[in-house]
Amino acid sequence: MKNSLQLLLVSILIALILVACGQGEGPIDPEESGSGIDSDHNEELIEENDEQVKEETEPVIEDETNEETAIEDNIHVVELYFADSQVMNLYKVETTIEAEVDELFLKTMELTIAGPAHEELFSLIPSDVKVQYVKEEDGIAHVSFSEELLNVTVGSGGEGMLVQQIALVMKQFGFDRTQILIDGEKHNTLAGHVDTSEPIEAMDPSTIEKLN
Repeated sequence: MKNSLQLLLVSILIALILVACGQGEGPIDPEESGSGIDSDHNEELIEENDEQVKEETEPVIEDETNEETAIEDNIHVVELYFADSQVMNLYKVETTIEAEVDELFLKTMELTIAGPAHEELFSLIPSDVKVQYVKEEDGIAHVSFSEELLNVTVGSGGEGMLVQQIALVMKQFGFDRTQILIDGEKHNTLAGHVDTSEPIEAMDPSTIEKLN
């Protein structure tokens, strides 16, 4: 009986030793331990890192479309008016100009002063005249020139063509009448023949011959 009890105790002791030795051995279940790595989450992090690296390393390609569109928006087709060499008639010439919308009137008037490329035509406005500003007041175009415009030497017919040169340029932008100014002030006349104290009414541009 005593031996049996001793044998039982020895068996229990051996079992406890085996159990103690077996702890910590074998594979660990991440879900049971709570310390494992979530593989799905890990894959998402790897994908995000790959995308970030790709964005940082990919060459930056400039969008040229917007730039080209901006340039096209600043290209305008305009009509300029010039006299023939005999100062008998006015003719219109179509050309393109690059300008911001708020500079279009001024730039077109400057082209008028610069004169045409056509050999048979010329501008009646002296080349040393400066356009100071072009603005709208009560639906009327106000164009101010430097005082050199008062030095123009033309007859009555030439002065009539000169003021029409100016008025017709503004007519294409929707202004039926144009007030010509010198240094921002009204003058009774430029060369003594045409009244410029009041706005000049532009003639019908469709009656003017167009030259290529």
